[in-house]
Amino acid sequence: MRFTRRTNSIIMWLIAVGLLLGMIITFTPALGNLAGILTGRRGETGNAALLINGNPISELEVARAQSRPPFNMVTEGEVARDLELFVLESLIQQEVLDQAAARVRVGSGRVRQEVNRFREARGVSGRQNDQAYLQIINSLGFTDQTFRAYMREQIRRQSYQDSLTEDVDVTEEEIASYYEVNSDSYRIEAQIRARMIVVGSPELAQELRERASAGEGFQDLASEYSLERADRGGALGAPQGSTDPLPVGRAALPVAVANAAFALEGAGITGVVESTERYYLIAVEEFIPSEQRPFEEIREEVREDALELKRAEVLEDGLRQLRLDAEITIPENSFYSFDNPVVARVGAAEIREAELVYATYDNQQIQRALSPDLAPLIVQLFKPNVLELLIEQELAIQGADLLEPTFIGPRALVAQSILNYVSRDAVATEEDIELYYEGNRDRFAIPASADVIQVTFVSPGSAQAFRLALLEGGELEAAAEESGGEVEVLGVVREGDLRPELDDALFSTDAFEALPDGEQVLSDILVLGSPDLEALLGGGLDVEVGADPSTEPAEAAEDLESTGLAVLVAVRTPETLPPLSDVRRQVEDAVLTRESGELRSSWLDGLRERFEVENLLAEVRASAVTTPAPSDVEGVELSPGERATLEESRTLAAELTEELRALSIRDDLSTEEGARLDQVRADLAEVQGEIVRLTGARSAYAVREGDTLSSIARDFYGDSSLWEEILAANDYLIDEGDLLFPGFILLIPEL
Repeated sequence: MRFTRRTNSIIMWLIAVGLLLGMIITFTPALGNLAGILTGRRGETGNAALLINGNPISELEVARAQSRPPFNMVTEGEVARDLELFVLESLIQQEVLDQAAARVRVGSGRVRQEVNRFREARGVSGRQNDQAYLQIINSLGFTDQTFRAYMREQIRRQSYQDSLTEDVDVTEEEIASYYEVNSDSYRIEAQIRARMIVVGSPELAQELRERASAGEGFQDLASEYSLERADRGGALGAPQGSTDPLPVGRAALPVAVANAAFALEGAGITGVVESTERYYLIAVEEFIPSEQRPFEEIREEVREDALELKRAEVLEDGLRQLRLDAEITIPENSFYSFDNPVVARVGAAEIREAELVYATYDNQQIQRALSPDLAPLIVQLFKPNVLELLIEQELAIQGADLLEPTFIGPRALVAQSILNYVSRDAVATEEDIELYYEGNRDRFAIPASADVIQVTFVSPGSAQAFRLALLEGGELEAAAEESGGEVEVLGVVREGDLRPELDDALFSTDAFEALPDGEQVLSDILVLGSPDLEALLGGGLDVEVGADPSTEPAEAAEDLESTGLAVLVAVRTPETLPPLSDVRRQVEDAVLTRESGELRSSWLDGLRERFEVENLLAEVRASAVTTPAPSDVEGVELSPGERATLEESRTLAAELTEELRALSIRDDLSTEEGARLDQVRADLAEVQGEIVRLTGARSAYAVREGDTLSSIARDFYGDSSLWEEILAANDYLIDEGDLLFPGFILLIPEL
């Protein structure tokens, strides 16, 4: 079966939402993935954990799988029970596939061929590399004999899967419908011929823009100043040795830069655009608009794409049917149980707990969050959200009969295609774009920054002497040395990067004086680490120009021995708002996303009235051993059936976050305090889940050690520059700029 790049992306996405195990088996074993964990290590003796169509899966086999991540990450409570169901369901899926594939014959020559391919791919082919080959497979837990047996099973499974799809074809109606539904996939994207200049400071970028606008050659300026592609005169797409730009798409530039360049929709020079602490100018020489490729010209390509997805659909249906037809029996002496109740009904269709568990824990983000501390978040937030997604998927599939096109492909892809189709008429009018821009100016503003040098002192007199020297035109290094100051270059910083007292001085006050050179400014004397800055400054630290620096109060100086003083020398760049023309594409995309979401929600709401939907997760939990119910906190009751308003939920989330912050930083918690910490996590997860529902946010995320807003934005949106969107969505939780700490639950907005 041949897969194009687009279809490969689709299949990988399907895996993330719980596609059957047989679809992710490959010819390359790897530690850490599910196929590697559950590889065919069959034939163990011992008690049977369960019987699949009469064939046993041993307790030893289950225990071996449970001893590895992700199945061993949590050992108590609902998540632990989920992980046991996850591993049992995974083994069942593999077993039913193995039973179906058992009749496929695989000769030794085919196995030898695949082993040789494996060795060639890792550079250990040939007899002279036998030891290196053995070292590789031994590290994966294999001997040569067991590795060849493993490869035989992999070939057998793949051959069986291929047999399910070898006779599949697509009709003319399916080809035409596929083109209609996926027409955007067959557009030639807009391109530009352009040059760029990349520099390290906004001032230089602005100066070069003004020079280029005044008539200086952009190519010459790029050759002289640009930090990138200077050898090519800034020409985008040009190979080495050439200075002629070639057409490039958006992917050739950072997102913010591409937005500004393509927003010109013609020749021109963008404004200064900042991305990852560099400053870009793009001179567009030609704009090549997007163009729809006619169906008649690409019919064969469309047919191949539709055929691949039809094969994937047939394969998924075949594997799902194997699983549905399997008879699962639990022996009387088994240590395990396999309850698989219905957790939701959509019309006549049922969603069972194993499907929910598989879709939940096969997700990489959720696997990252697997820990006893974050288990309440998974139970209260992630798992219910995944079930809602499965319900919406089933609604969309049943609603497809009400639409004209024929949809083909695996279920998750069909559901997404249907939702895209019903929202195809979303438009962003000029009025919508302007209103959104005006109402969300903070989202598009370039944040204030400062290029900072910090000089620290041990006494106010020394700090004041340094200030006087600089204000009189002295050189920084010499003045610092003379007054005993320690110089530290902090570089370009933004609000929130520095300790609070420095951050406040740079971005929340105007306590600076211009130095004689006219570019740098000088701060007042700042007290580091003092809890009462105003009291100390009021005690005489703010020495006036011309005063005798030796007259500082002795009491204040004694208070400063453990704190220290600092003076900042900085070039401050205020927050700027790019014109709508520079961010038009971003604004338009945001409006279209909003309008599309509303159309999809409206269509799904109509289906909920047509097809009866029952969410039974609460009842299933009630019948099992459940985790403690969330308690009442500060007068807002979190009981089933009663929901607080958005304002009440945000207020409660802020209070819980502060309590969580206070408890999390301590390592001396009593037993009662430890229990309270667990309860606060569970309560906060539920409240943030309610806020997700009330605001239509994308999801919530529990911060882990080492996370930053930029890294979280990159994980969720593929663009670290969108960290401001997350920050803005969580403004009700911000505490004096000290936002992130492990366990903090962030709201992730839908862009």
